[in-house]
Amino acid sequence: MKVLVAARALEVFETLQRLEDVEYEEALFTGQIYNAVSTCQLVVIDYEDLVEHPYDVRMIRELLAESNVRSYSSAEFLRNPDRCIREAEVRPGSMTRLPEKYTVAFVSYSGGTGKTTLALDTALHFARRTKRQREAGLPVLLVEFVYGESALASILGLEMPFLYEMATDADVEPMAFEGVTIIPMDYDACKNMSVDLLRSFFRRQMAGHVLTLVDSRWPHGLLGAVEKSVNRWFAVATPRLDAIENARKLTLELQEREKYEASIVMNMMDSVTDSLALAGLERDLDLGRLDRVDRFEGKLGKQILSKVYGPAWREFEARARRFRWPWRR
Repeated sequence: MKVLVAARALEVFETLQRLEDVEYEEALFTGQIYNAVSTCQLVVIDYEDLVEHPYDVRMIRELLAESNVRSYSSAEFLRNPDRCIREAEVRPGSMTRLPEKYTVAFVSYSGGTGKTTLALDTALHFARRTKRQREAGLPVLLVEFVYGESALASILGLEMPFLYEMATDADVEPMAFEGVTIIPMDYDACKNMSVDLLRSFFRRQMAGHVLTLVDSRWPHGLLGAVEKSVNRWFAVATPRLDAIENARKLTLELQEREKYEASIVMNMMDSVTDSLALAGLERDLDLGRLDRVDRFEGKLGKQILSKVYGPAWREFEARARRFRWPWRR
């Protein structure tokens, strides 16, 4: 039995040391808890003792509430440790190993490369796949930085609050669409806003999400609100000569600017001819053109997430398939 202790009560540690066949790990930072919970069957947690970095306490609370892992306060555990251990042993098991907190940006100099479609398909696929052992998927956030009207709002065709409303009124919450938190930009309302104000707003939002996806034109005057938080940049291009050259220049600009991890993603590839035309171009992914891209079935997102998380995500995909079809091995 593996126990995660996210509490300061010394009595908990003393009790665990007396129990047979029990090992424990201590974690008080929210990021430590998030990373360790996948290896545990029981969590002893006092939320008032937690240190909020990099996630907020609310996200950890929701994560544990929806998981298969038993959790108790230190007072609950100390009242009857043996009962808590027994109850934890009959649960289905620990959570699947989780991806780490990450921020990915899809950028291009101009529109028409499919950034918004890629970002939305990736967000929706992440939410669906991470539902394997939870009633709700792991929290994923999608934000956009545009000039003019919101591409996200146009694609989804739904009534939703925009960035200006949310950043200036604490009572306005983002809309959740199929497990994805959506923050579209209304540029005309936002263009004179302080980047520092937006940075504070986005820091709070990102603290409650495991994955943040950014859909942005480059350059953008307000992108500084999240720019330093981005772990990986994808310059999105299509197999047009101008788009290819723009992506090449943008990747170099990002790499030279702050030594960001930046690479090219080729989108809407049609044929072998397109591949031959790109010979010698260093890139991370070639994504084919889909007949019904508006269905957001995850065919693009799956490839993006595999590139971002590597073998960890491919294992996630495999486990999700086994869970859906338990008679298959």
